[in-house]
Amino acid sequence: MIRALIFCLCCLSTAVMTASGAESPSQKSPTSQVCMEQKLGSLPLYFIENQGQVDSDEAAFYIKGDDKTLYFTSSGLTIAMVQKKGGENQRWTMTLEFEGASPVEPRGENRQRAVFSYFKGDQAEWNTGLPTYSRIVYDNLWPGIDLVFSGTTSELKYEFVVAPGADPDAVRLVYRGATDVFVQETGELVASCPAGVLEDGVPVAYQEIDGRKRDVSMRYSLDAHDRQGAVTVGFDLGDYDAKEELILDPAFIVYCGYIGGSESEYGESIAVDGQGNAYVVGRTGSTEASFPVTVGPDLSYNGYTYDVFVAKVNSQGTGLDYCGYIGGGSYEYSCDIAVDDQGSAYVTGFTESGPSSFPVLAGPDLTYNGGGDAFVAKVNAQGTGLEYCGYIGGNDYDVGRGIAVDGQGQAYVTGNTESDELTFPVKVGPDLFFNGGSWQGDAFVARLNAQGTGLEYCGYIGGDDSDVGYDIALDGQGQAYVTGSTESDELTFPKKVGPDLTYNGDGDAFVARVDAQGTGLEYCGYIGGDETDGGYGIAVDMQGQAYVTGNTSSDELTFPVKVGPDLTYNGALFFGGDAYVAKVNAQGSGLEYCGYIGGSSHDTSQSIAVDTQGSAFVAGYTESGATTFPVTGGPDLFFRGDSDAFVARVKNQGTGLDYCGYIGGRYYDKGHGIALDTQGNAYVVGRTNSSESQGFPIIAGPELTYDGSYDTFVAKIEYTPGLFLQIDPDPLDAGRNGTFAVTNGQPNADTWIAFSLTGPGSTWIPPLNVTIDLAPPILHLGPMQTDSEGKVFWLVTVPIFASGSSIWLQGVQYGQTSNVVATSVQ
Repeated sequence: MIRALIFCLCCLSTAVMTASGAESPSQKSPTSQVCMEQKLGSLPLYFIENQGQVDSDEAAFYIKGDDKTLYFTSSGLTIAMVQKKGGENQRWTMTLEFEGASPVEPRGENRQRAVFSYFKGDQAEWNTGLPTYSRIVYDNLWPGIDLVFSGTTSELKYEFVVAPGADPDAVRLVYRGATDVFVQETGELVASCPAGVLEDGVPVAYQEIDGRKRDVSMRYSLDAHDRQGAVTVGFDLGDYDAKEELILDPAFIVYCGYIGGSESEYGESIAVDGQGNAYVVGRTGSTEASFPVTVGPDLSYNGYTYDVFVAKVNSQGTGLDYCGYIGGGSYEYSCDIAVDDQGSAYVTGFTESGPSSFPVLAGPDLTYNGGGDAFVAKVNAQGTGLEYCGYIGGNDYDVGRGIAVDGQGQAYVTGNTESDELTFPVKVGPDLFFNGGSWQGDAFVARLNAQGTGLEYCGYIGGDDSDVGYDIALDGQGQAYVTGSTESDELTFPKKVGPDLTYNGDGDAFVARVDAQGTGLEYCGYIGGDETDGGYGIAVDMQGQAYVTGNTSSDELTFPVKVGPDLTYNGALFFGGDAYVAKVNAQGSGLEYCGYIGGSSHDTSQSIAVDTQGSAFVAGYTESGATTFPVTGGPDLFFRGDSDAFVARVKNQGTGLDYCGYIGGRYYDKGHGIALDTQGNAYVVGRTNSSESQGFPIIAGPELTYDGSYDTFVAKIEYTPGLFLQIDPDPLDAGRNGTFAVTNGQPNADTWIAFSLTGPGSTWIPPLNVTIDLAPPILHLGPMQTDSEGKVFWLVTVPIFASGSSIWLQGVQYGQTSNVVATSVQ
């Protein structure tokens, strides 16, 4: 693979364009809104080849919108805009010229199936079947430097590819026709004119060297306006290794918005269904006069301090399918949400409201037990009401903190209780006896029947000091995995198998697996060092390996670091430590990996999810700036305020981070929950008191306006690792049907062509869409397979019609187009 330096600017934009050229109705007036909305779409962006159908003879390609058209010429980019004012159309043109570059005609890459036809004038003048491309390339525009344009219907991206030995300082862009060009404090470049605004995103670059990513600093450099008003833009790059490749930013926020009213809202947890709809739970102090109640389950605020709220965000993130309250006349808060295959949402939390005001229905217990009870509720798929709602508790303090649901609709709940077995509804196990601890008591775990009318099992996990269950996950056999925090040592805590049987001091995280019957623990052990450690989130993969995340103040001398993602403690004791992530083997006897995610200040991870390939995704919040926090790729590489939410994807071997970045604005932003869809997109929920004018990255919704105090936020993060496909040069005979093995290994037979996979992301990619120039579409055969060396591949059959036919391969990664290599079969 050619080594190069690549740096990317995203996104050059004036409005959202569709493939048909119509402007999106979601366009709004604020400049930041217009730019951010560019990141919504995933449909192809069509670069149309000019074969004389447009007036501009110089344009080789163009993108046409309703009131603006972008022309790509040998000398630069021309943006023609039309603004309706006073019943008349006012036209304005801006250009982006390549200063000092060689005149280069762009060429199309990734020819698309879509064609455009123009039936104007006489039939002899018709232009039909015009080809379209998803990328255009200016080769060797400056010595050793290529320019590539690509994108989607809602994002135009351009990147410079600087070959080893080439000088990136040669890249100079001249804006002409703009009334003002300036760089914002947050790093974006803005060029304005009477008809609109162009905004270039913050340029981002990094290198992957020896398997680790290293950010390369990059920023705009502006010259003063010349006499004609032109502004020249260059780029200041930090130190980089000219012999290594610099990778463009792969993580983008697809949508991000608020859910809130005039009082405070705290988003606590998120779940996603098979259609990409997000389900959010939290608490709110806002009445229906300002809170965005929609459909249900309850449209009326009930009472005192806070109600629980539950909301369903549509798959585009643009609005709420439902949003309503669950509450009574006293105090409630929620902690977790899960969703089943039918779209029913399951919620757990805490309430001090009795049945006279709390919406008890069916069970599991219709009687309030005193001291504050845990509750569990099931919201119907339409969000119009509750299928069941009831208490789990005794005569003391009880909280439901984590919930999961199996394929039969049975809900599993964990939390903590100070109620002993005389009043707490113990049944079956795993432990029927309260173990003590005057503060927070014991962790508990319970399973409800599918109707919610009662408990199939319910029991304690704890020792003689404080124990709390924070999260729960399930495997395919109905075994429940629980993580939390404990101050009980090995003399009383029910340690068994591992991962660590020795209490390490000052509070440890714990992880436990409950057998499918609930009668006991298959393993239970500590994760910790000699300072305070907590387990706040847990997920489990298809092999029964548990992934735990939380916060630790223990350094690497006592914390069980192994493999990564970072083996060095970054924080200070008095600042609250680092986030961490750990993978427990399927037997529970030890750790596959364990490492830190953190900077020099306070960092904590609150939630974790895992995809089918074993990559862990974590969300939390940090007070560490980008100089010490391991920002890599995005979604935002700049620390914005007092604290920012963060989201990170851990490599499936635990050796490092595929991406890591902030979500935040000027003030306090915290990530509390994370979930994944089937394409590997991450959904994050949390709380913020940063408004859209204070840098919070509002994109699409569900609400675009900050409501005051704290609002809940919900965001969808899309990840495109940027894998490269390289055809092995082994030939195929003309006229032969060849079977292609898409693999990261070597071809297994002469009739197979192999594609090597390289890039910053996981070696896993979804099935490839492969088409042949002048040939029918391919037939995709079979699921992902694994060879004897553990390499993954798919088999596809492609008809080869003639020697020299061009083979076009389009790798589809999480719904986005990867880099494409086209070659010829000899």
